[in-house]
Amino acid sequence: MDFFTPYYDVTQLVEQYQGSKLEEIFQNQQVIKNKMGQFLEFIWEEEKIPFELNLTSTKDNILRNLKTVFYVGEFTEKKLIRRGISSLYDLRLNLKYHKSANRLIRSIKNKDYIALCENKYINDIDTAFCFKVEDLLFLDIETLGLYDSPIIILGIGFYVKNKFNIRLLFARELEEEIAILEHLRKEILPNFKCFISYNGKTFDIPYIANRFLYYFDENPMISENEIPYENVNTKYHHIDLYHNCRRKFKEMFFNYTLTNMEKELLNLERKNHLPSNMVGTCYRKYLKDPERYIGLIKECIDHNYYDIYSLPLILRKILQD
Repeated sequence: MDFFTPYYDVTQLVEQYQGSKLEEIFQNQQVIKNKMGQFLEFIWEEEKIPFELNLTSTKDNILRNLKTVFYVGEFTEKKLIRRGISSLYDLRLNLKYHKSANRLIRSIKNKDYIALCENKYINDIDTAFCFKVEDLLFLDIETLGLYDSPIIILGIGFYVKNKFNIRLLFARELEEEIAILEHLRKEILPNFKCFISYNGKTFDIPYIANRFLYYFDENPMISENEIPYENVNTKYHHIDLYHNCRRKFKEMFFNYTLTNMEKELLNLERKNHLPSNMVGTCYRKYLKDPERYIGLIKECIDHNYYDIYSLPLILRKILQD
């Protein structure tokens, strides 16, 4: 979600696409049906997005971070490094630190990202080595409003056979939201182990959890013995690229919105410039007069498409630099 939203004139879009149909604008679509209803799915297979993500490199971030060991802070770490100790392996024979170091090494070997993430010096992206590329679910939503409003577009991305697939689940009417959420919890979530988002820890995942509870009185992203609303996601690891961009490129940019990171890190200029805060307004106009405002929905779909498209590219950039 972008926080800086300049004025955007939609008049040309309304006039250009008035009278068109979604089937004519987007031919890469299909209707998905389940017991809760149906919705429209848009499909892209992006061959230009590289399959290679150097996830295994993140293991070195933990091994070289001596502060992950109990009782080792900034000062002690510097002292240890001056003595030639540069990794957790070097601390295995140290009388004071060997238990903690060996415990961490076992967790790394077992790819126990849950245990590793309990360490305050280990960031979400540091445990990326625990996953395969196919385990990653890139995710972004568009809603009718900021609080307790329907999800109107749920965008997801994932790798299949070395290709990045983008799927946008679109509610043609508000009543189709429940079918989208049913599809997400039954057909999508069981296939993945890790979310990749941009500010999704703060917005997207809590929002989805709230909509699950609204319709189904349960949240499939937590275990049965956990308390809803207190926990929104404990089953899936979550790498939030927003926080990683702010951490890795600290004080380098004026702002860290997704569109600005696309420009600064990827040299990517969107063809679509619709601000996030206008999606709900465009969708409401579409509901009142679909034939006249079909161009606004095209712009909303394009907006969510780019939100998903750029996520694996930003992740790759963070892992490379």
